[in-house]
Amino acid sequence: MVYAEIGLKDKLFNIKEARALLPMVRSITKAQQAELEPIQNRLDMMLANDPRRCVFERDFEVVVSQWRDKVELLGARVSGLWIVEFDVGGGSLCWRYPEISLNYFRADGARFSERVKLKDYIDETDPDWAR
Repeated sequence: MVYAEIGLKDKLFNIKEARALLPMVRSITKAQQAELEPIQNRLDMMLANDPRRCVFERDFEVVVSQWRDKVELLGARVSGLWIVEFDVGGGSLCWRYPEISLNYFRADGARFSERVKLKDYIDETDPDWAR
């Protein structure tokens, strides 16, 4: 079971493990995003030279760091704000909040914008991790 490996760095997932973990990742991300939203709104309303800005920027970084730490503790990788990847070896299953499910694959070395539909990738390559 995937939960036995919580905290394991450099974990390789199969599709079943990643899908089993996604609800927890979604829940963590949703909560942290809700915590970050008022901070971001406040920053958006402030002038760049507002001396109070540094306090909100620090709060922003704390929330994002907490989210990253929680996700990485589960063995997944954070590759951007609200972007989580599950390493399958040679690439990753990609998810970005608020997507409902794991629907994309990104090959190692490819940009996030170059991710492909997971179903298409599986149909074309039949990778071991998808079985």
